[in-house]
Amino acid sequence: SLQIDRGHDNDDKDKYSKSTTQQQIQMRRQNRETQSRLASARLAEKSIAELGVMFTKMSTLISQQGEVLERIEDDVERAGGDIDAGHEEIVKLYGMTKGNRGLILKVFGILIFFIVFMKLY
Repeated sequence: SLQIDRGHDNDDKDKYSKSTTQQQIQMRRQNRETQSRLASARLAEKSIAELGVMFTKMSTLISQQGEVLERIEDDVERAGGDIDAGHEEIVKLYGMTKGNRGLILKVFGILIFFIVFMKLY
């Protein structure tokens, strides 16, 4: 009967040992899952932080491009004004030369006469 009791003690120890081993395996599995979730959360946090940086840079670029577009618009408006002023000056010049065309032809004719006269003389 002593052997039977020892057998029961060994069975109890085996059951306890198996139970403890299963608990340890379960704890290790939970620990790995927790570590995996923690790594995933850190990766997600890093990705969100990178997105924040990218959105900040994009916002800065958009703001700078808006300023450049405003400057271009101002330059185009100034150029349009300069073109209109240049056109007006050309029209004035054309009007002045049109009225003086006869005088210009007379002066040119006299110059030619003097050049021919000087060569002959």
